[in-house]
Amino acid sequence: MSEPVLKSSNGRMRHRSNGEVRFVESGTASTQKGHLELRVWLRLLGCSGKMENILGQRLRKEFGTSLARFDVLAQLERFPDGLSMSELSRRLLVSNGAVTGLVDKLGESGLVSRHEDPNDRRSMIVQLTRKGREAFLRMARRHEEWVVSILGELSVEAQSELLQNLTLLQRNLDLHGKG
Repeated sequence: MSEPVLKSSNGRMRHRSNGEVRFVESGTASTQKGHLELRVWLRLLGCSGKMENILGQRLRKEFGTSLARFDVLAQLERFPDGLSMSELSRRLLVSNGAVTGLVDKLGESGLVSRHEDPNDRRSMIVQLTRKGREAFLRMARRHEEWVVSILGELSVEAQSELLQNLTLLQRNLDLHGKG
């Protein structure tokens, strides 16, 4: 006996059986419970979180620093003249209070310096020190090696396809963000 076939709003054929939905695309069927889009989103979150955890653990073990502090150094390395605390907060997508705590710790280690903004005396500019730049560059080299090692386990074709798909997703997110 054949299963009922329904055509979904996005043009995919689907079969219902025992409460499960199997989507048929390009001649293949896969059993799905729930929306494929939600599963993709959850997988993206999971992979991102796992990579952040791995990289954070390695930064702590090898350099005694956190991923958050590494991110501050990375932002400052891109701006040799420094950034205001507010701009740094905006770029890192964290609160001003969080940035203050991170910058305080980095300052205690001699990796960053703070000085008054000559254009706005209410604002502070944060810059990498020479020691901070050297430390960051050492960390960045290792960080890159770790990322290459993790993602290098995928074939070149898989990496390329993933990059193309994530680029399409990013463009779509940019369009949704404009509304």
